[in-house]
Amino acid sequence: MKMLHGKMPAYLGIYNSLYSDIVNGVFKEDEILPSEPVLAKQYSVSRNTLRQALAILIEDGLICKSQGKGTRIARNKNNIRGKITENPLVALCRKPAEGFVVDYNFGPPTDIAREKLQLSKSEIVLACNTVYRTEGKVVGYCFMQIPTNFISEFDIDITTNEKIEELVTKKIFAYSEYWGVTIKQIQANKEESALLEIQELEHLLLFETILHNGTGRHFARCKFYFLPDYYHLEFGLSFKAL
Repeated sequence: MKMLHGKMPAYLGIYNSLYSDIVNGVFKEDEILPSEPVLAKQYSVSRNTLRQALAILIEDGLICKSQGKGTRIARNKNNIRGKITENPLVALCRKPAEGFVVDYNFGPPTDIAREKLQLSKSEIVLACNTVYRTEGKVVGYCFMQIPTNFISEFDIDITTNEKIEELVTKKIFAYSEYWGVTIKQIQANKEESALLEIQELEHLLLFETILHNGTGRHFARCKFYFLPDYYHLEFGLSFKAL
């Protein structure tokens, strides 16, 4: 059989060079890259070839574009890979994200929360939406339900907004030992589009999770809504025979 060998596309060379410089620390985490004309001259390529390489680096999650601020080196995902004690809407965001509680209330659990968290009708849950922004843009949000009898274990003042925010953005994840996760691609409904400030039917990535503590107790139900352009998600999977 005759083997045909095509010429390697020009952009792969500049891609490899940029990739090497990023992973070896020539460009630092969160650093803004030089402008396209400067980069093209520095690496001795055309701007069109450079753009093709940059597009792949964006797909790989190594760089991200900041509107009006240029192209930035993405956060180092190696620092969070494999952990389950991080808030994914913060830890996996390509840019630094800030969270704040939009709305929360205390009340009886919904039927699905009773089932998922193994609650009785008489129990009360904290239900809240937490929206995350970067550079003024909403990038995702989390809907969370936590039984109040679990919250008492943290010994926090649930009448204080700051303590509620700390619980639902940090402490709840640091306490978790195991996540049961279902991943879906969905289209934004009216409520989701309003919270995320996007058009209805735009595509989202949804993580539905149940958080467990070290004893296997189900202590929180979370639904994470990610805008795909702002997140680079990596997973490590392990399997065992049942």
